[in-house]
Amino acid sequence: MNPLNLRSSNIFSDLGPGTPLYHKTVFKDEETSIRKNPPWMTRASSILPLVMHYITSTGIALTLMYYMNNRPFNSTHRRPLVQTIDGKLPTSFSLTQSDIVTVLSSLLVVQKWALMAWVVPLCWSITIFLMERNGLHRQDLKALVKYRVLMPQTYTASIHTLIIGTLLLISLAANLTSPIITGSIAWDPRNTPISCLSTTPIHFLEFEDEFASVVPGPFIDMYLKSATFRQSLAHWGPSLVNIAWGRASEKGLFKRVSKFVELLAINSTIETVALPYFTTDSIQWIRNPSELPDYIRNMHPEDVMYASLNLSPGGNVTIVAGAALLIPNLSNPTGWSINPWASRTIEEKRLLIYAAGSIEKMSPMATRRLPKDTYIYVDEANMDTFLFAWITFRAGAGRCKDYQCIISSRSTIQNNDQIALEPHSLAFQALEMAATVAAGLAYQNTSIPYISENLNDYIEAILLRSYSAAWNSIANFVSTSQIVSGYHPALPVLVAKVNKARVFGWLGLQLSVTLFSIVFLVLQQRTSNFSPIGDVTLAAFYLDTTSLPESDSPYAYVNGALKVYDEDDRLKVKVVRDLDKVA
Repeated sequence: MNPLNLRSSNIFSDLGPGTPLYHKTVFKDEETSIRKNPPWMTRASSILPLVMHYITSTGIALTLMYYMNNRPFNSTHRRPLVQTIDGKLPTSFSLTQSDIVTVLSSLLVVQKWALMAWVVPLCWSITIFLMERNGLHRQDLKALVKYRVLMPQTYTASIHTLIIGTLLLISLAANLTSPIITGSIAWDPRNTPISCLSTTPIHFLEFEDEFASVVPGPFIDMYLKSATFRQSLAHWGPSLVNIAWGRASEKGLFKRVSKFVELLAINSTIETVALPYFTTDSIQWIRNPSELPDYIRNMHPEDVMYASLNLSPGGNVTIVAGAALLIPNLSNPTGWSINPWASRTIEEKRLLIYAAGSIEKMSPMATRRLPKDTYIYVDEANMDTFLFAWITFRAGAGRCKDYQCIISSRSTIQNNDQIALEPHSLAFQALEMAATVAAGLAYQNTSIPYISENLNDYIEAILLRSYSAAWNSIANFVSTSQIVSGYHPALPVLVAKVNKARVFGWLGLQLSVTLFSIVFLVLQQRTSNFSPIGDVTLAAFYLDTTSLPESDSPYAYVNGALKVYDEDDRLKVKVVRDLDKVA
């Protein structure tokens, strides 16, 4: 007498050694006789979930690493509008962040479904295998059916239980690791250039034409004749620096301010445009006053700085602490109006004087990287200090090509890659006017690095920015030629940044399920009398448990026993109060 007995020759009582689980069988009761002869599709369908789990797991990992990683996705609209010089234009179709997250979530649902479709029937295959090998305690069977794991003490019973227990634990863990894969994606807000959009070219003002010749114009004559006009250009320089730069040193970056790109978003790319080029190759601080050139050795440093400003086309300004000026050869100066527009590059070594302020306020942090024996001039009257250095530099212009330039801030064009030094007609004028701009930058002290952080970086930054501002001022107001340049407008998007370590960890866990499942199937094939591949979905209904001891109430929750029977090709169940009637 047993509540699960079907009083028949069932699958396990009739099977002989080597008989596969899907072998044709007959199960009978008093009322029915059903003959099953599954086709080859039964074998394929039983292992299909494992194959699907492998394919979807690998597909999700490849999608993350090779499709989503570093790919931009729209934030809200699939065809958003992008700002161009001529207004807003629609872009091509692209997925939004929510679209790709929905796709990924759907793939994870399919992957988890495939995993469960494999693991749930696998538990019955494992149960049958372990019962056949060494037998199972009741609590082991209950743990397998209820929790799909083995009891802890069962793991070390044999190599078979170790492999099976590991497979079950890995399967359980693999089913709970979706947060690892969804948490591997970080969304980086960024402006990305749109290269497939047709736009009207930008017409930049250029001081030189396509043959590197200066085109005469009224503003060129005004520049040469009007000191007020030149001073206005020099005084406008610090304002341009405030537009293009902040406090960071930004070494190796050359910038140009242009009103023609004012509407473009940050990270828009420019096909070709000239940029002011100035780089400091070396700074050698003077350690002995004898190293100073003869023409300034007997002069007060501040007088030398004012003499240098008097030679600048921008004129004289007040010198304050923090000013750093390149000093031309005062014994034989070259006037800024002598051959002013000759196209050239300038590679020189000039003396620099740095006004460090009063000796009490001189920052030890600023001078900590200077040679210990650096010469410091101290004015005994007011205790102001000055430092001297030889600066080796190169100046001219550089040209961005093939969309090497980007919009780094409003109205600011910046190189995004290395550019080469080229001759330019504004090189000499910009270098001479840079002294006036540098003094103005020190006075404002807003868009230059902090002196206390690194004095060398401060010197390099103030020289680069003063030259660039002078170059920009002259180019923006004096230029009469135009150059046409294409551009790619930038669109605000969300770029997926995938943590590959997380993805590999998740994929490794999923593939471990595949590996251990194959090991178990091979193990079962070699050591079991039952085929490892077959449909075991209804295995519980085919168990002959008549010889097992019974409790008084196997199904206490129904106060009797459950009897399964066939009616009109449907399996039905009823409660039997008298257990003797079940037998």
